[in-house]
Amino acid sequence: MAKKTSTSTYQPGRNIEDIQKTYGLKNVIKLASNENPLGPSKKAISAANKMINSMNRYPDSQSSRLKQAINKLISKRNISTDNIIIGNGSNEILELVARKYLNNNSEVLFCKHSFLVYKIISNTMNAKIIESKIITKKGKDFMGIDLESMRSKITKKTKVIFIANPGNPTGTVLSINKIEKFVKTISKKIIIVIDEAYYEYASYYGFKSSISLLNKYNNIIITRSFSKIHALAGVRVGYGLASKEIISNFNKIRQPFNVNYVAQTMAMESLSDEKYLKKSLELNDIGMQFLKLEFKKLGISYIDSYTNFMTVYLGNNAQIIYEMLLSEGVILRPLDNYGLPGYLRVTIGTKDENAMFIKKLKKSLKRLK
Repeated sequence: MAKKTSTSTYQPGRNIEDIQKTYGLKNVIKLASNENPLGPSKKAISAANKMINSMNRYPDSQSSRLKQAINKLISKRNISTDNIIIGNGSNEILELVARKYLNNNSEVLFCKHSFLVYKIISNTMNAKIIESKIITKKGKDFMGIDLESMRSKITKKTKVIFIANPGNPTGTVLSINKIEKFVKTISKKIIIVIDEAYYEYASYYGFKSSISLLNKYNNIIITRSFSKIHALAGVRVGYGLASKEIISNFNKIRQPFNVNYVAQTMAMESLSDEKYLKKSLELNDIGMQFLKLEFKKLGISYIDSYTNFMTVYLGNNAQIIYEMLLSEGVILRPLDNYGLPGYLRVTIGTKDENAMFIKKLKKSLKRLK
């Protein structure tokens, strides 16, 4: 019997200023929150600077221009602006899902070790949380979502299923064929949320978005974020894609001015900056290959990732190494909160940041001998 999970508090990565003060350090790098190390697109920054003198005005409540920019990007998928909702980060869209579809008589289903926000928003609605299993067999799908286990957990009370693709904190990915095969077997009364916060990184490695499924299945909601590849974590903006009916229902319960002018403008400009996006993806891949090679040299196992982070296994030494790295000015993310106490998650940084991390990691490992 699955038990109702108590409310968990989201724990963000430690900030640079705190570590500098605590350890008396000048040079500190943060590789804890999966932020794009390049910073925002210069086009987006320039557009934001022009908005400063307009801060006395309320933003466009509908985020119309941003919706049009998103629609232009995915118009070949037969999506209109009526299928789009803009949120204060994709987290707000996830929260709207919970508010609309969950209550104390319903069940919500997601995979073990999923994004902690799914658990938090479900608990706020007093829904019963059911967690499916991960794939434990070693191989390219290791630590990924076990869709057969997920299917077996569905009951008459299941109202929402959350599928992160790629996943966080595992970095694993599902093919669109596997997702559609799963969706076909699910009651159309169940809302299926496909969280694509990291989809750009997965697409770089050949994996397709689930957008094409929206025209086939009216119970699918896709969420995306501007916090990752677009490096706009600080202004909070994301979006959701779904049927016109679902989007209309969300608009009835969202705050009227939920996304500020700067966020709307920067997101719109970043979408059009193809050179910036290409550079970000290439930098991430170079960093990914570097870290993989170094981990193999050190005999450290990791989960295959299709995102901008890697999750590594350090066993009983995970917490000790995490604290050692903090004292050396490197901030990683411990995963105890996700039920993965032997793992640390590292964001892929710039060339210099990755090199510093490996240097300090080697130093920490030597201290343990």
